[in-house]
Amino acid sequence: MPDKGEAILCLVADWGGRHPSAWRDADAPNDPPMNFDYIRRVAQTAERGKFHGLFLADSPAVGFLGHQVTTEALSRTHKGVRGPEPLTLLAALSAHTEHLGLLATASTTYCEPFNVARMFASLDFLSGGRAGWNAVATASTAAALNFGREEHLGHAERYDRAQEFVDVVTGLWNSWEDDAFLNERDSGRYFDPDKLHALNYHGKYFSAAGPLDISRSPQGQPVIVQAGSSGPGRAFAARNAEVVFTLQADPEKGKSFYTEVKEEAAAFGRDPGQVKVLPGLALIVGHSEAHAQEKLEHLDSLVPEEVGREMLLTVLGRDVDLSAVALDDPVPDVPMSEVGSQGAQKYFLDMVRRENLTVRQAMGRSTRTSAHTVDPTGAADIIEEWLEAGAADGFNLMFADAVDSLEIFVDKVVPELQRRNLFHTEYRGKTLRENLGLSRPTARHGA
Repeated sequence: MPDKGEAILCLVADWGGRHPSAWRDADAPNDPPMNFDYIRRVAQTAERGKFHGLFLADSPAVGFLGHQVTTEALSRTHKGVRGPEPLTLLAALSAHTEHLGLLATASTTYCEPFNVARMFASLDFLSGGRAGWNAVATASTAAALNFGREEHLGHAERYDRAQEFVDVVTGLWNSWEDDAFLNERDSGRYFDPDKLHALNYHGKYFSAAGPLDISRSPQGQPVIVQAGSSGPGRAFAARNAEVVFTLQADPEKGKSFYTEVKEEAAAFGRDPGQVKVLPGLALIVGHSEAHAQEKLEHLDSLVPEEVGREMLLTVLGRDVDLSAVALDDPVPDVPMSEVGSQGAQKYFLDMVRRENLTVRQAMGRSTRTSAHTVDPTGAADIIEEWLEAGAADGFNLMFADAVDSLEIFVDKVVPELQRRNLFHTEYRGKTLRENLGLSRPTARHGA
C-alpha cells in the first residue's frame, strides 16, 4: 500500500477549466490559455498548496484532445484551440516558482530525440532540478496531417517507436559524467575528455551520434512520465516510467492497474517503489456539496449540443459511428478504437456500461469529464478511499472550473488531508525527484 503520509498531488493545467464551457462563466479569467498573469497565479497557488507538480498535456494539432472536429463545435470551446508551447511556458514559470515540479508532454511520434533530450535537460537546469517529461505516443490524425502524414501510426508501432525514442533520449542524457566539467583556468582544461561519451545509436527509427551539448542535469535526468493504460502502454510505462498517469473508473479497477504496473516493473528488474501511479481525479469543489453541484449545473447549461456530440466521439474514438443510434437509446457496445487513447476509451466505456447511460447522458458525461461534485471533506474522503485501497500513490488533479475550485482545494482540502496524515506539510527537497521520493539515477559511465 502507498505511504499515506506521502500522497503525491499533481495539477493538470487545464487553463480555463477542464469543462468545455468553463470559459463562458462570467467569473472566469479572460482568455485563460493566453493569459500569462492567470497562468502564473495558478502555478503559484498550486505551490502554495504544496502540490508536487504542474502537468501540461499537449497535442501538436488543433482540436479536442488533438482530434479533428467540426469547426462549428471547435469555435464554441476553449479546449484544444490554442496555448503556448509547453516547454517555453514551463521555462517562464520556473522563474516564478521555487519547488513546484514542471512536467510537460513531448510526443515520441512527432518529435526528434535529440531535441527532446536537449530541451528537457535545459528545463531541468533552469528550474534547479524540477523537470519531468511525459513521453506520449501520439494517436491523432490531425497531428499526422501537420507532419506530412496521411494517417497516424498504428497502436503497436507507436509504442515500438516510443521505446526506441526513450532509449535514445536517456542515452543522450548520459553523455557527460557528473564531474566532467573541470573549469580549470590554470591548466586550461575546461572538461575531462575521458568523461565525455558519444552515443552512436543506430536503430530502426532513429540514429543519433551524440554527445548532448548540455551537462548532466541536476536530477541526473528529468523524471520520466507515461500516460497509457492499454496493454502496450502499461508495459511501456512499467519498463520506462517513474510516474504513471492513468484513468481508472473506481478504486477496485485502480487497484488492479496499480498492482499490474508494479508487478510488470519488477519483471523488468525495476524497484516497484520507484514507479509512482497517479490516477486522474476530476473535481469541482464547492464550499458545500450543493455549491459544487450548482457550479457544475451552471457549466452544463452553457454546453451547445454540437460540442457534446464531438466530445463524446473524442472519448469513444473518432472512428466510432453513432449516427443510427437515437439520443435516448443506450450507448451500444463499440469496439476499442485505433484512434485516440485506449485507456481513456476503456475508462469511459466502463462507466457507461456500469450506469447503463443513454447517448444523451453519455454526451453530458463526456463534457463534464466525470467530475465529482464535492465539498472539502468529500474531496479528502475520495483521496483517502483510493489510498487505503492500495489503488494509487497520489493523484493527477483536474478541476472542471477556473473560478475557485483550485483555491478551495488549497485552502480547505489540503489542510484536511494534512490533518489525516495523508499529505506532506513541507516539500522534502529541492528537486522533483526528492519530492516524489525517487532516487537520482546513477550515471551510466564512470563512478
